[in-house]
Amino acid sequence: MKKYLIIIIALMAVFLTGCWDVMEINERIFVTAVGVDLNEDPNIENDYLITYVYPNIASIKKGESQKEAKFMKSTVAKTPFDGSRQLTTRLDKPLFFRHMKVIVIGEELLKEPDKIKEFFDGLGRDPRINRKVEIVVAQGKAKDVLSTKTEQELVVGGYLNSMLRNKKVASRFTAQTFSDIMKDLQVSNVSMAPRTVPKKDEFKLSGAAIIKDYKLIGWLGEYENSLVALAKGNLTSDIIDTYYKDTVVSYVISNGMCKKDVYLDNENINVDINIFTEGYLQEYKYEGDTNAFNQEFLKTVEKRVKNKIEKDLEKIIGELQNKYNADILCIGEHISKFEPDLWKKVEGDWDEIFPTLNINVHADVKIRRTGLTK
Repeated sequence: MKKYLIIIIALMAVFLTGCWDVMEINERIFVTAVGVDLNEDPNIENDYLITYVYPNIASIKKGESQKEAKFMKSTVAKTPFDGSRQLTTRLDKPLFFRHMKVIVIGEELLKEPDKIKEFFDGLGRDPRINRKVEIVVAQGKAKDVLSTKTEQELVVGGYLNSMLRNKKVASRFTAQTFSDIMKDLQVSNVSMAPRTVPKKDEFKLSGAAIIKDYKLIGWLGEYENSLVALAKGNLTSDIIDTYYKDTVVSYVISNGMCKKDVYLDNENINVDINIFTEGYLQEYKYEGDTNAFNQEFLKTVEKRVKNKIEKDLEKIIGELQNKYNADILCIGEHISKFEPDLWKKVEGDWDEIFPTLNINVHADVKIRRTGLTK
């Protein structure tokens, strides 16, 4: 019996030992957001301005509400990944990136494709950073976004991440992780990223940056972004306003689907974008025949919403074809999956062929509910 007891104690001594390289939580700085800008100071040779945001743990303690909720440190560096190493001379603890929520890229930096390629390549190789980190493009400087003091005084990284996850209310922006953007660029050479605009005491997620060949080529507004999301089958919910006898009628999309059909007609490639939406009436002025139980009223509203979706989306598609030559609707990807023989013929010349496509939008709009008021 004593022999077995000695063996058990010996095994406990082996298996209950601690890790030799363990680091306690309070010995790390947990970075929540990073901003990457182009360094525009001509007196400094370094190319990048890197900004790090991390929470002030002391502000969480009872009675410490007057303290700043976050810390922010900026440094210039030759490469984006040199910044964290340079900060080791200014911080008492190492930076930890595994819980980082958001990377904000400045507008001017995104106009430099060679630098963005280097940054994305390094980001994909760095084992310290999760590839599911959210990417946001600042209209202006990333540093200005991260230094914004919101009324809630929350840590910017977590605040931005919560906003990006809020997809149930509207599709005025489309959240994109680093993996999403890299997949888009590798498949179709075009991607989108949500745009953030810094204000005095807040920042706003609004529309999208259009990225082609690792370069910012233009912007989409909020409404345009929601229609693009609808055409890609990614719309969660949004409102379409139309008129009925000088009265604004609001139609809320609660369910949207999209199907693409591609066919040849005399060697011309035709694309039909077939959209189906279901929704309900949010607002209208009840009087006379402006009545949710009047079938003529309902059919007229459905037709006008249908026409508005078709007209507005065709206008956006025209700009994507003629102004930006950017296939953010993923038509090329659709052809490669469902029409592989056709894709083999056009793949090499897709940049020249995309602007010549005959793209037609067809919408089917249904009002399923009219609200609680009778």
